[in-house]
Amino acid sequence: MPDLGGKRVLITGAAQRLGAVIARAFAECGAAVVVHCFRSREDADKLAASLPPCPAPLHHEAVSCDLTDPDAVRRMAEAVGPVDYLVNNAAMWIRGDAPQIELDRQETVNHLVPCALIRLFARMRPHDREFSAVSILDAATLSDSAPASPYEAAKKALRRDTFMLARELAPHVRVNAVAPGPVFPPRELGGAGMKHIPATLPLKRPVAPEDVARAVVFLASAPSVTGTILPVDCGQSLLFRQP
Repeated sequence: MPDLGGKRVLITGAAQRLGAVIARAFAECGAAVVVHCFRSREDADKLAASLPPCPAPLHHEAVSCDLTDPDAVRRMAEAVGPVDYLVNNAAMWIRGDAPQIELDRQETVNHLVPCALIRLFARMRPHDREFSAVSILDAATLSDSAPASPYEAAKKALRRDTFMLARELAPHVRVNAVAPGPVFPPRELGGAGMKHIPATLPLKRPVAPEDVARAVVFLASAPSVTGTILPVDCGQSLLFRQP
């Protein structure tokens, strides 16, 4: 793993689950981690306090923000200040038959805010440093078929804009994404939403969250990589491709 001492990373939705694993991976490389949360402030504070120490004067910290509120997102970015890396991990899963206002909130969190944060932190980049963003997609977004749900539509839009932003913001900003296969099911589904999926994958097992975290750290810190979507999916994306 790379030496990220002296670097800062903001990870959205990092208090629990995959975000917490990603936060620990960056901290183990020496980075100072800003743990974003919405309602899980106690978990965010505990995680920040438990991470391996980073070189002074930097430190780990927790921030709270409702990502469905554009003004709050802007204020959070300004309060955090410049970072070297951004990981757009926070996500919202809403059933397709939910009220339109909830579907709009899902689009905001899963697509619009990640793009807005990339632009905000790109503008704050010191002139002598590069900035790198990695978004968490979903292996299903690698299919060229029509989206099966509003959630998938939002993630596919973020996939499209990953390429667009990588072109637009080069050469001093890099934009990439990781597309995990089944790691953690949506909270709303418990284990039911993924129970039978691993057996259908080429590797016949669920994705290890640590593998996703390592992929995120690699893309964030690899100077030669931009505009890349990296599947970490036990071969799930192979099922979408013709031989």
